[in-house]
Amino acid sequence: MNPIPRALTVAALILAAASAALPAATQETPSPRLKLIFVERFRFEAWDNAVGLDDAAADGSAYSRNRTTLGLSWKAAKNVEVLGKVTNEFRVYLAPKDRPFTWHELFADNLYVKWTLPGRRPLTITAGRQDINLGEGFVVADGTPGDGSRSYYFNALRLDADLAKGHRLTALGHATRATDRFLPVINPRPQALAEQPEKALALYYAGSFGRTKLDAYAIRKSTDANEAWPVPTRTDTFGARVVAPLANPLTLTAEAAAQTGEHGDAGRSAYGAIAHFDCDLAGTAPLLKAFTLGGILLSGDDPQTPRMEGWDPIFSRWPKWSESYIYTFTRESRPSYWSNLSALYAQLAFDFGPRSDGHVMIMPMGAEHVQPGAFPGGAGRGRGVLVRGRFNYKISKYLTGRLIWEHLDPGSFYLPGASSYNWIQLEMIFRY
Repeated sequence: MNPIPRALTVAALILAAASAALPAATQETPSPRLKLIFVERFRFEAWDNAVGLDDAAADGSAYSRNRTTLGLSWKAAKNVEVLGKVTNEFRVYLAPKDRPFTWHELFADNLYVKWTLPGRRPLTITAGRQDINLGEGFVVADGTPGDGSRSYYFNALRLDADLAKGHRLTALGHATRATDRFLPVINPRPQALAEQPEKALALYYAGSFGRTKLDAYAIRKSTDANEAWPVPTRTDTFGARVVAPLANPLTLTAEAAAQTGEHGDAGRSAYGAIAHFDCDLAGTAPLLKAFTLGGILLSGDDPQTPRMEGWDPIFSRWPKWSESYIYTFTRESRPSYWSNLSALYAQLAFDFGPRSDGHVMIMPMGAEHVQPGAFPGGAGRGRGVLVRGRFNYKISKYLTGRLIWEHLDPGSFYLPGASSYNWIQLEMIFRY
């Protein structure tokens, strides 16, 4: 058994035993409190040729995604929380017709113990399967990219230390296999969680200096070779993020990181950066909410060198900038593998009242290096122009939803005659 999962299991058992003992140790501890968690998410998604950009291939798709989550949170003591959730997601395909129906897996989505040790410098220990999102998710947001939005969890031991007011240091260790191996699965369907077995260690500092916020981090992630992906890797990521208010109502957010390490026998040298200006427009004109102008720069691999120069989105393979373009990355590398990308984007957000809002966005995109092979197949570096419209609505306290439409006009990075695509998603979520 891998030493990191073994350590997590031992830590979880120790903390669970401690949580059982704590209520008897102090009269000030409130009685145990239970909270039921129930989430039902329905999505309908349809698109024509977002993967291959070829109208003649007839690779369009239309399906519903139905995800059910049932959980229980137990406040075992004033400073101890135990949380467990199980989730199932199945799809019903309208197209293509040859996709068989299956109820798929029932799996442990979250299962952790969270223990806060009081004192002048509080320390919080979270041990077990948990969701983790640091900063705005540029490097850490999704620990299971292989199953899309079905789950996001990390099998982790996390320590959060409050160094001073407004200053926190987070340390974590994480490990996962290519499919779920650490907790029981009902009706197993070997759902891919990652392409290769992986493990990681991370330090993440978040501090406030007046109205300015500064984050800094160091993350080491390594993957093991397997039959499908025979190249082991090690990626060391060092980065920083700043959020600084400028002249009212303008805010600047910027984040940059460098990567070193190994890719098989070759070295690794990559970089990534994002920046966006956000302007609060509330009250300036009817319906206007905010305007954002941003940029993305993720290095690409140069096929003429033995080194790996492509940015590795270590734990950020999620639809941060687009719900549809993550599929177009599939044949280029793998789904949601944000790399070899440069982009500028402008987004205008609207406020339609207390129950609805939305935005429109336009994003011209490029690539640092032309990529050889049948796909993407172009001789240029222009990825194309992506347009997105999103409408969010709130029906009640428990029921919310959204409608998203995206359109890509492909550029010279793709094969001659590459076709544009349209992608649409309708979502309804019930939360209790």
